[in-house]
Amino acid sequence: MRTATIAVRGADFAAEMVEMRTWLDQHLLEPAKFTYKQDGETVVVSIDFQEVQQAELFQSRFVGRQSELGSSLRSAHEPVTREVGESFRRRETPPTMAQACWWRLLAEEIRTEAESFNSESAKETMEIAARGWEQLAEELEHRLARNSG
Repeated sequence: MRTATIAVRGADFAAEMVEMRTWLDQHLLEPAKFTYKQDGETVVVSIDFQEVQQAELFQSRFVGRQSELGSSLRSAHEPVTREVGESFRRRETPPTMAQACWWRLLAEEIRTEAESFNSESAKETMEIAARGWEQLAEELEHRLARNSG
């Protein structure tokens, strides 16, 4: 078994998952497992394939798209570090209630896109991702409420 790992911006996660699923369907590939890790605004997706060639084909299609995430993510084998997450946070504006609302909308978009997937594993991963965005929104809302009171 071989694992392909790619990193995407959290804001692009739903669209990227749809594109990945479409590509997998077009190439008649059914991954053994989808997992993800979220570090701030970066989501690292790992997909297990039965054959090395399948993983390499997938990675050759999607790894090049990481260039906008910065040089520390150009290699698909490098883990997302706290440093990378912090670099994204430094570039962002201070969090607001609008950000929390946007994260909740993103969670709903992820769930809507997941409905079109045939793979139960992919649907489960998308649901976990949606819950992650909702948790971020909830934590931000609580933090903003504490800071304003």
